Amino acid sequence: MKLKHISTLIAFCLGSGSLLPAAASTGKDKDSESQGNSPKEETQFVISAEIRERGVYSHGYEQPLRLDQKGSFFVGQRTRLNFDFRKGPTGFFVQIEDGRIWGETNGSHSQGLGIAQAYFHYDIGKGFGFKVGRMPLHYEDGRYLSYSSWDECPKTHDALVFSFRSRDKKTKADIGASFSNTSDSYFLNPYGLDNYFKYLLIGYVSHQFAPDLRIGLLSVTDFQERKYWDAGLEDYAYDPGRIYGRSTVGLYLDLFKGRKVSALAYGYGQFGRLNTGRHVASGLASVKMKYKAMPKIELQLGYDFVSGDWMDEGSEYARDFSKFLGSTHSFLGIMDFFSPGSRHSSICGLHQPQLSIIFRPAPKHSLELTGRYFWTVARPGLTILDESDIPGAETTYDSRDLGFEGSLIYKYSIRPDLSLEAGYALHTPTETLEILNEMMPGSSKFAHFGYVMISYKPTLFNLANHRKGHDD
Repeated sequence: MKLKHISTLIAFCLGSGSLLPAAASTGKDKDSESQGNSPKEETQFVISAEIRERGVYSHGYEQPLRLDQKGSFFVGQRTRLNFDFRKGPTGFFVQIEDGRIWGETNGSHSQGLGIAQAYFHYDIGKGFGFKVGRMPLHYEDGRYLSYSSWDECPKTHDALVFSFRSRDKKTKADIGASFSNTSDSYFLNPYGLDNYFKYLLIGYVSHQFAPDLRIGLLSVTDFQERKYWDAGLEDYAYDPGRIYGRSTVGLYLDLFKGRKVSALAYGYGQFGRLNTGRHVASGLASVKMKYKAMPKIELQLGYDFVSGDWMDEGSEYARDFSKFLGSTHSFLGIMDFFSPGSRHSSICGLHQPQLSIIFRPAPKHSLELTGRYFWTVARPGLTILDESDIPGAETTYDSRDLGFEGSLIYKYSIRPDLSLEAGYALHTPTETLEILNEMMPGSSKFAHFGYVMISYKPTLFNLANHRKGHDD
């Protein structure tokens, strides 16, 4: 797809203006006559903060340890300062954020100190609005497009978002776009980031058809520059004049929400081309059922399927489902062996059944016990490591078994602005999982992981409360 075609497409989407990523509408709906500096317009201004400390013990987090490796302990800290201003139909939100590891002296962790969010929003009226700037893009449960709060510095995106919210709150519709550059150069330069996008188009609609049925549809198309091997440079290079697009479409069914038995089911299809030019045909499916067995006990039964490259060896299509903008934690286990960013997250494909028991002994306390099992979609006997250089390792393996993960998570809401969370998980490594991690079968240690996290989110200033304090 030529660059000029992409530019035309983006211009058309922005010009059609009336929808994009979630949460674009902020504040109450205003009619058009409410615009301007009317004395009736109420001014709202809130300054808030967050300090989160998380101690982590890793003994096989994201990948098993070799026999000669040892686990580690570290503490991560996230600090935020938020400014939220609103006057009539207009407003802005700015968030200053810093992510650090205790003891750092040369630089900062993840994004470090910077502007995590900075956007302006405007309510046009009758449910329509837009926002523009740096913002989180999060839809549905965050499976594909997510603001992953687990990360010290979650991903935010520079975008323009148009939204519609019906007055009865049954219908949501969004459309938006984003594009990326590394500088303000006046001539075309390669962008050259594999794990991000050059252009992004998003469409979303959700409607509550009945009390027991809501349907949501999410469409995300990312465009990247062609990536090719440059023999002269002996490295990969990028061609900014050649753009490839990949589309991901997801359908959500939210059933019987709020009832004793409820369910959430969804499926994604992914098609188009990777930045290497290879065609994509992949998918993801998930279903989760909840049963309120007793007032204090809830059962959750789920199943996930993720396609992988081994589904059809030798195919011209890439079968691995990319989740590069999705949540980086918890959907496929809290040890994140198979989450986006892990070394084998999209190679083998996955089946994952899971069962959770959630116990709430008191309103501020919850305890969640979860068991998950993983196996590959690869057929037995399929090549796992071609031309392996691991002594004693076979190039094929007959087992699909990737092991069991058990986890226990405790949450305590000490007060509205102060919370405590602790978790522990273990994973039983298998020979197939070890081979995936380029380890000899039987050469990994017992894998387990734990954390303790405390979050404090105070409100430092609220203009409404300040006014009350000064009323006669």
